[in-house]
Amino acid sequence: MGGTSMSETTTTAPPASAERQRDAEVIGDGGSVRRTVTNHLSRARPWLILGSLLVISVIVGALVATSNDGTPLSPSNPAPQGARATAEVLKRSGIEVIPATTLEQAQEALEGPSDTLLLHDPNGWLGPDQLADLGAGLADRVVLIEPSLPILNELAPGIRSAGVVPETITDPLTAECANADAQAAETTSPGGRTYRGDVTCFPIPTGGDAEASGTFAATTGGNALVIGNGAVLSNELVDEHGNAALSLRTLGSNPTLVWYQPTAEDVPAAAGPVDPLSLLPAFVNPLMFWLLVTALLAILWRGRRLGPLVTEPLPVVVRSAETAAGRARLYQDANAVEHAADTLRAGTLNRLAAMLRVPQSGSRFEVVAAAARKCGRDHQDVDRILNTFTPRSDAQLVRWSQELEDLEQEIRRA
Repeated sequence: MGGTSMSETTTTAPPASAERQRDAEVIGDGGSVRRTVTNHLSRARPWLILGSLLVISVIVGALVATSNDGTPLSPSNPAPQGARATAEVLKRSGIEVIPATTLEQAQEALEGPSDTLLLHDPNGWLGPDQLADLGAGLADRVVLIEPSLPILNELAPGIRSAGVVPETITDPLTAECANADAQAAETTSPGGRTYRGDVTCFPIPTGGDAEASGTFAATTGGNALVIGNGAVLSNELVDEHGNAALSLRTLGSNPTLVWYQPTAEDVPAAAGPVDPLSLLPAFVNPLMFWLLVTALLAILWRGRRLGPLVTEPLPVVVRSAETAAGRARLYQDANAVEHAADTLRAGTLNRLAAMLRVPQSGSRFEVVAAAARKCGRDHQDVDRILNTFTPRSDAQLVRWSQELEDLEQEIRRA
């Protein structure tokens, strides 16, 4: 049997280099995926940094808002406007301080008759029915902090509102009443609102016969007390004058203190819609201001960017006369009289040097001497025109340029 040759049975395989070349081919614009991604990331780097800062600020603001209570006179607020110091001293004295932020929590905490209820509702979240339920004999003593008229009508009908403390009063107020808590304090800080009741303490000086009003009022039995200046409980002012004694004696008369500060959750459904801005966390306003400033900076940054330069051929040929006229206008707009004079002087000296065959290494004095000999003028006159004279105004520049032109034409004709 005839054998088949190797050349006839072996199939032709593509070279290894061609295989690698085909594998390395990239469909697209010829760039690698890594390079394309890197270019896109480089272009978006400012926005990525801005977005990262925004996310970090939101997270930090949320953490700070959840970790610290910023409510004024809150028993867990350590800020100057908070009342954490008063609450901690009461706890160390054996008083059980129970914070409440809803009506249900306050009602559940008021278990027995030997309880004290502190109510601080500066926004007026509670309605008449809710106030009536709260005052239905649930607490042995009710302490109202800067109460409004509806709160007084339901919880302390024997006490009336009398206005605000004038800002001109800066001296501490004296008790001047028979209430034991006020007498123990002796003095307190001025400010807040004034009230009148069966017992009125820390009166405001009126200088007349008007009925006295003070920042502390109580009913005859002492079951309802009104503190017109809530700042005496705050961390900032509790250690001034007799504020600490007044706060601790007023709030610490019973073994249980329910510290109730209503929120928007207590608003009755029939009272109408709640302002959505009041439901936002405290960090939203500074965050929105920061976003506005950042947006303005981004607009200025992107608005001033012209993009990369693009080169293209310019087929238009500009005549030298137009270029000279344009440069002259620029000199005129800039009031560059001396610079324009230097340009005219240099051009004239170069042309005269070529006409008078003065070598390029020669000085201007050689050109002046050659020009004076050529035209027959006085050497000082030619030196003044070509060397020493410097115009100071547009009119002098025009006259001097005409002298240069006449001298050049004279030398050219000679």
